[in-house]
Formats: sequence, structure tokens, C-alpha cells
Amino acid sequence: MKSTANDHASNPILVIGAGPAGIVTGYFLQRAGLPYEIIDRANVIASTWANLYPSLRLNTTRYFSHMPGRRFPLKWGEFPTGKQYHDYVAGFVDAHRLNITLGVDVSCLRPAGGGAWEVTSSRGRECYRNVVIATGRFSNPYTAAIPGLTGFQGGRIHAHDYHGPEPFTDKRVLIVGNGPSGLDIALEIGKHNGPVQPALLSMRTGITLRRRYPLGLSKHAWMLVTRWLPERICEPFLEYVEQLGFPQSALRGIKTPKRGMTSGAVAARGGELIPAVRRGEVICVDGPSRFTANGVVLTDGSTHAIDAVIMATGYRPALGFLDGIHCECDDQGWPRRFNSMPYDIDTAKLIYRGTYDVGAAIDAQFEPTLRELNGYPGLFQVGLYYKGKGAMYNFNVEAEIAAAQLVQRLAGTSVA
Repeated sequence: MKSTANDHASNPILVIGAGPAGIVTGYFLQRAGLPYEIIDRANVIASTWANLYPSLRLNTTRYFSHMPGRRFPLKWGEFPTGKQYHDYVAGFVDAHRLNITLGVDVSCLRPAGGGAWEVTSSRGRECYRNVVIATGRFSNPYTAAIPGLTGFQGGRIHAHDYHGPEPFTDKRVLIVGNGPSGLDIALEIGKHNGPVQPALLSMRTGITLRRRYPLGLSKHAWMLVTRWLPERICEPFLEYVEQLGFPQSALRGIKTPKRGMTSGAVAARGGELIPAVRRGEVICVDGPSRFTANGVVLTDGSTHAIDAVIMATGYRPALGFLDGIHCECDDQGWPRRFNSMPYDIDTAKLIYRGTYDVGAAIDAQFEPTLRELNGYPGLFQVGLYYKGKGAMYNFNVEAEIAAAQLVQRLAGTSVA
């Protein structure tokens, strides 16, 4: 066993996951002088980012997506690429000499009695007083159960495993899901194959396109510019900026949500789909009703012969190793967190002061601020919240709050 139940001072805090959320958690624990170890089943840090398709760009800007104290190089522009982001994360780890062990696959995490946590992994059974789960939002691909999909005889992958358009040269490809990844992939394959073999972008309610630079600046740039204005002016203006899209006349051939409806996918930044549709490189179609051996039947009754399908249908929490933990989950499958005493976090003392500038009221409504799982002392979770300034910014928020809670937990007193 790694430790005994009474060992508080030297017992390391185990962080499961060496993606951005786990890495920044290690940074804040190290900054607080707490012993810790980050482990990950992959053999490379931030493995999800190391294996994404080359054309991917962050959907959030440089202003809020960087890690503590280390901004992105100016030459990367406002929206860095996925490769740039991975290089940046690796540089952050090297700069701070974080304690990371790769190639450790956790198969079971369960209460061990006496307030301890038993972790079974590829290196054996170990016991910890405190564990932080940082397995990420994007490591467990989800594929919707669509009738006939398992009998489809063409190629089938999840967007998680897409690395470029070359394997789909001259193939009839259906991309299911019109979130940012599905849109990126459709545009890339459509450009690669051209109008002779256009990519089919399948969507249910339709796609919402927002301008990448509304009124000449990005959304986050406007947040910085207006942050000192009175709330009665700032909030309505930012809401107006956020809603700026494209004229309906420019969206001919693109399925958009009907009046009063919203898309099930996150709004996409930029208008690249518009010229791609006009050139015939991408065709927007309805959602799949069922698959056949060599094609698909859509909800509008039309049929299409296809050679491959790419499922850009999102992800689910990577929590399959939890055992003996029974707690209420939110609508995305994340366990609810403890949000009351004994912790008393003074957010004014933290670098990151809440997911939104306006702070606590919105956080309390959408996501509990504190990171310990309700009913399971010593078990924490980071890397969950996606709204507001974006996932990367929120990872920093959650990691620092978790570290502040752990300082209090190990000291047995409030630091607020």
C-alpha cells in the first residue's frame, strides 16, 4: 500500500489524468507545497490533444485559454491550433517540473475505510487519503445507438479517432453531428474531395453559426474591453455580440434551427461552412433515422449510399473505474459535488475568481463551485465545466479551488 490511513503529511495526493485539467491541478498543488503525483494511462501527456486532427483550432481565444502565468506566443494569433496547444502544455509541464508518471492505467477506485481511497492500477494496489479525478471531458467517445449502425459494412470511426482526410479520399462520407468537431471534419473532407464527392454533414435541429469576430473583435476581446463598464450596459451588449450570426440569405443550403428552437450542438465560430456549401464541397442533410449495409436513411425519408461514417456525437465522463461510489449525477453524467462546510474558500484570495466575472450567483446556478464529491470526503473532480470563458479557463478555476480545498482539508482549518 502507498500509505496508511493516519499518514497526512507525507502522503501524496493522487491526480488521475495528465491532461490540461490534471496538469494545472498539479501546478496549484505544487504551488501550495502539497505532495502529489499525476498519473495517466497514456504514454504522452495530454494524449487527447496529442492525437487530434491537424486542422483543429481552439474554439476559445488566447485571452482565457492559457495556463497560469504562461500566455500563448503572440504569433499564434487569437485562436491557437490543437498542435500548438499540445506543445504549449508540454512546455508548461517542463517549465514547472511537474511530478507525472505515464503508462499507469487505473482500473478501480473505491473507498477503503478510515477515510482512505484504494486505487487499483497497472502498478498494483495503493491507498491514498486524497484523490483528484481529472480524466477529462474528451477521453471517452460516445456513439449514439442508431438502428442499423452495427450492421453498416463501410468504414466507421468516432471523431476522436479522425486524424486527417487522406483515408477518405474519393469516398462518400457522412459526418453525424454538427458541433465544432463535426463541422471541422466535414469542411476538411469536403475540401479534400471537392464537389465531385462532397461530404454529407448530418444534423438534427440544424447548426448555429456565430461570427468569430463580431463587430471586429472576438467575443472574449469584447469581454475584456467592456469589463469595466456598468453591468446594466455590459451584459446586454455582450449578449447582443454573442448572438451575432449571418444573414439568412447567406445560409441557403444550410439547415438552421427553426424559430424558437436551439441546436443540440455547441454554436460554431466562423462562417467557413457558407462558401463550402456554395462550392458544393459540403451538403447539409437531416439526421440519420437508420443505417443499411451500404447507406443511410435520413429522417426526411431520403436515402444515401455512403462508404464511411464519422460519428461526431460527443463524449461521456470517463469514470468507469469508480466502484462502490453511489451519488447523484447531473444531466451529463458527472457526480454532484460538495458545496458547503467544512470548506470556506475566499475566492478573492485566488488567482481565478470564478467562471464568470459576475461570479458566484451564476456558478451556484449552473455548477457547484467546490470540487469534492458529495458524500465522499477526499475525492475531488476537476475539468468539467464548459460554459462561460471556455473549458481551458474553467480547468484553471476548478484546479485552484480543488487545491485550496485540499490545503484546508489537510490542515483541518479554514484558510479563508
